[in-house]
Formats: sequence, C-alpha cells, structure tokens
Amino acid sequence: MAQRANFEFWRSLLIVMVVLCNLYSGRAQTYNHEFGKYSAEEFNLTQYPKDPSAEAVVIYDIGKSYFLLSNDGFVLFFERRTKMKIFTKAGLKWAEISIPYYEEAHKKEEIFELRGNTYNLENGEIRVSRLNTKNSYEEKVSEHWSNLKIALPDVKEGSIVEISYKIRSPYLFNLRNWEFQNKIPVIFSEYIAKMIPFYEYTYLLQGAGKFDEFRNFIDPGLNKSYGTIEYQDYIYDFVMKDLPAFRDESFITSPEDYLVKINFQLNAVHHPDGGTVTIVSTWPKLAEEMLDNDEFGKYLKNCRKKGVEIADTMRLSGKLPLEKAKAVERFVKSNFSWNGVNDKFSSKSVKEFLISKTGNCADVNLFLAGMLNAVGIEASPVILSTRLHGKIQPDYPFLHFFNSVIIKAKIDSVTYLVDATEPLSSFGVIPTRCINEKGLVIQKGNAEWVNLKSKMASGIEYRFDLKPDPGKSSMDQHYRLIATGYEATLYRNKFLNSRQELHTDLLGRNAEPDETLNPIGLTRIDMPFELDFNKKTQVDILDDKMIISPFCNVPMTENPLKQPSRSYPVDFIYRKANIFTSVIVVPAGYKLLSRPDNINISNKMVKILFATEVKNSDTIVVTGVYDFRKDIYDVSEYSDLKGYFNRIVDKFNEKLVFIKEP
Repeated sequence: MAQRANFEFWRSLLIVMVVLCNLYSGRAQTYNHEFGKYSAEEFNLTQYPKDPSAEAVVIYDIGKSYFLLSNDGFVLFFERRTKMKIFTKAGLKWAEISIPYYEEAHKKEEIFELRGNTYNLENGEIRVSRLNTKNSYEEKVSEHWSNLKIALPDVKEGSIVEISYKIRSPYLFNLRNWEFQNKIPVIFSEYIAKMIPFYEYTYLLQGAGKFDEFRNFIDPGLNKSYGTIEYQDYIYDFVMKDLPAFRDESFITSPEDYLVKINFQLNAVHHPDGGTVTIVSTWPKLAEEMLDNDEFGKYLKNCRKKGVEIADTMRLSGKLPLEKAKAVERFVKSNFSWNGVNDKFSSKSVKEFLISKTGNCADVNLFLAGMLNAVGIEASPVILSTRLHGKIQPDYPFLHFFNSVIIKAKIDSVTYLVDATEPLSSFGVIPTRCINEKGLVIQKGNAEWVNLKSKMASGIEYRFDLKPDPGKSSMDQHYRLIATGYEATLYRNKFLNSRQELHTDLLGRNAEPDETLNPIGLTRIDMPFELDFNKKTQVDILDDKMIISPFCNVPMTENPLKQPSRSYPVDFIYRKANIFTSVIVVPAGYKLLSRPDNINISNKMVKILFATEVKNSDTIVVTGVYDFRKDIYDVSEYSDLKGYFNRIVDKFNEKLVFIKEP
C-alpha cells in the first residue's frame, strides 16, 4: 500500500506534456553500450546502411540525470557517454567535442571524470589512443554559458571514438535537455531522469509522436530520507532508435526547432515542511516576476529615473512624440554599444552601464525603454527568443525559452518594435536575429504576445553597363548595387566592418588598384544604400562567336533547396526581391545570334521575369526579376518553391551569343 501510495503521489506530481507526431519504425542494430568496449562489428561498419552518404554515425548516446544529497542540500548530476564511427574525412569534425556548462555569480558547474578513447584497427590489431584532458580550452558562448572544447586524438577515417563525462551542478533549475537526433544518423539514444519528490519538472517532447521505448517506475532500491521524509527515486527512461540525420538547414530558424528532443523546466519546489514554491505557472505570473527581478524590472525603473535627467539635456521640447522617440533611439545607438551578448537580464547596474557605455542586449534595450518612458513615450520590454536559440512554445510558460529583449513603443496609436543594438538600422526595424514568430510583452496585469514578423520587403537592384571588347577578349563592367531594407543594413555593415572581404566578393582577388567601391548613402540609414564600382573581366570568344553572361554571374548558381521533400517550413526571415538590368553595348562588327527565351511567372508565391529587348543595332537590354512574395513558405509549397528556384538558376545564368558579321 505504501509503495502504491508513493507511486500515485509521483503520478500526480510530475506533469507530462508531449507534442505528437509519428516517428520512424525499424529496429536498431545491437551494439555494446559500455564505455571502453568495442566489437568487430563496429570496425566492419564501413558505412551506415540506412544512410550510405553519412560521414559518421552515432552508435549510442546515453545520458542520465539524478539528484544527490549534500551538506548544502541537493546537487544535480548529469552523466553522458557517446560512441561514434567515423566514415569519411568530412566526418573527422565529429571527434571535436563541446561540453556546455552554466556559470553565474562566480559559481559554475563542474565537469569531472572526463574520459575519451579513439580506436583504430591497424595491421590486424586495435590501437587505443586515450584523451589527454590537458588539451582542452574554454569558449564563452553567452552571459552564463560556456563550452569546454576538446578533440579526441589520432582520429582518421574508420576510427571509433567515444567520450564520457559527468557534470555536478548546484543549479537545480538546469535539468539537462536531451537531443535524441543529430546532424548525423543516431542508432541508439537513451535519456534517464531520476526524479525526487522535492522538485517538480515539466517535460516537452518535440518532433516525435512517441518514444520507441518508454518506462516510468519507482526505483526498487533502498528508501532514502531528507529531513523526516522518506522517499524513492522515480525513474523515467526515454529511448529512441534509428534516427535519421538532420541535414537540410537552409532557410530555417534553428535546427533546435526541428530536432527530435526533450525539454525540461523546473515547475515547482516542494519543501519537506510541506510548503510549495511555484516557479512559473502562467504567462502573467512570469511577467510579474520579471518586473520584480533586480536585473530586469528594477533595472528598468532605475533607467527611467536616470532617463529623466538625461532627457532634460536633449532639447526635445516642442517635438512631436515620434520625433522624440527617434531622437532618443538615435541617442542610445550613438552613445552606447551592444557587446554581442544576448540575454533577457541586465548584466550590470545602470551606473556601471552609463560608465562603460556597453552591455548586453538587455542592458541596452531596457535603458532605451527607460529613456522612452522618461520623455513620455509608452514603452514596454518584449522578451523573445533569437532565431538561433529556437522557437517559443506559447502553450508552455518556460522562462528558458527566452534569451533577448527588444521594446514595444506606442506612439500616436501606432505600435513600433524598437531596438538599439544595431546602430545601422532605421527606427522601428528590429534585427533579423529577433524575427522569430512571437515575443512576450512584459507589463503588469496582462500577458500580451506581439508578432515579430517583418512587414518590410527588402531587396537588391543590380544595374550593369557592359562594354565588351572582343579584340582584347575583355569587357568593361560598370556596376550599381542598390540595397533596401534589411539588405541595405547588411551591406552597410559589410562595408564598414568587412570592407576588404566585400571588395573581394564584388571585384575578385585580382582587382586592379583603381577598382574601388564607392558608397552612396552610407550614413543615411533611412535611405537605400548604393555601391558604385567598375570592373574589367574576360569575355569568352569562341571562333567568331562572343558569349556574354548578361548578369555577370551575380544570380544564384545552384538551388539552395537540396532535399526531395521537407517536413518544416522554408523561412526567408523577410520578403526578398532581386532586380537585374543589364545594358549591353554591341561591339562594331557583331550582331546578336541567340538569346534566352523570355519568361513571366506571377502568382501568390513568386514573380519571375526575364526579358531581352533589342533597342537598336548596338544596344541590348536584359531585364530580370525574382521576387519571393512570402517570408515563410509552408511545407505544402516546398515542391513548387524548389521548382521556382530551379527556374531562376537555369534562366538567370543563361548567356547571350553574338556572332561576328562577315
């Protein structure tokens, strides 16, 4: 009876939420899952039969999380062991391992018992190369996350590699998530979570309808005690088999959104004395807790107070609300800089931020919100998840979904999303990294979601003036590149921060000294950005024929959509259009022999136009447009979209042929 009561207690304690869709069938090949063991079968594996093109395969990946009692309370432990077979030279990178760990307030998770082996079959014998843990380094990823980077030794094609480690964590909220799927095939993946009755977690399964194997049971071992409470571990065992490689990463938010994985969130803490602390239960409660947090709501209040002092020096009297908002945004962008770190919490006090004039996105944008409030603009923070961080599940109030902050401002009944981390973007334009479905507005008494979708179309117009000289087998090209919207911001950043790289991209590595890029509208961020330059190239002469690419090899040359089908949307981030106009001066003694056929496709998905017009005997104008009329294309549109890409690649790279007149 006692055991059954304990079982029923656990059933009511752990909340299980599973997002459903069918996974793969088939049995996994049996391999030894012990660390330090290997088999002839593994060495005989020269390719993965279910994916012969795979550069490597995960033979097994097994993780376990559990709690142990210490003098300071419970400590969370995580163990992992993984074995892989390397097939090709491209697969060698899989022997480079990153182990993430969390740190905060000079206290960090501890990685220990780190072991690794490489097995090579040489002259009929197995040679074992053991990991030297001294050959490792730490890489800072964000405010609180770092990676321990290691490389297993003596790895080559045909090697078997394995790694094993443990992590001791004082952060009980950080029960490890688990990715069953990877970018290479996974034969067997298992995650074991040993729960105790004092910490209640919610879990969310993504990308699969069910586990291949799932068990939940009470640990049959000896009872444990904490204070006056006796308890047993409640064990959850999740298994997936034969997971395919996650390959097609073009035009998606993050692989994290589509991999088969399981996420955990600490939901409540149950004290032995009977008290319960709920961590997060609803979105309004989460918003209230953010406003009470020293590194969010209280930081924002202090920014507002300081903003009143600063605003008095800005001469904003008499300006309209929108003019005030733009002046404040430009002030913050001009005087403070983002350090490249995304975080939902500030990293320093307002005083420290004003002295250093740099900080993470919360430091910068919460200060912007405070300044806007100080000049009478209604502005609230919006927490969101950047594209690489993954999507938010609006049905589940998990705080760890969020990693960044922007601002929602209401001015003359119009809502603007504002950001001060990108100095080269215009007012009301948020960075592309932030365009990720929805963000949560943090305000009292209400949980409001705001759409982060961009309403602005962006594009590049290319204008070419081409003067071929068949006698010298060369051609003078005059370019004019005109970028708008996000493309303008992209090119401004490239010109200012990577000028040599941009110079090489546009002019080539062998550019002449006088071939320079002339920017137009570099600092006028509300206007298009233009680049003007000249370039001399070779022209193809074959017998009495001259062959010219009218758009100078600028359009895409291969289809970015590689897979025959796709189970997730194609996400362009924002609407994109490219326009090409080429004016070709026909050299004396030549005439047009052949030209590509014209096409004109216009529908809800795309506009594709290609046309050649003979103006007179010595001038030909070629016009091309490919305009993607959506920012996101549904799975059902993938096949058609892939076909349109093929049409663009084929048509926009066709050539004009001129022949020498007799």
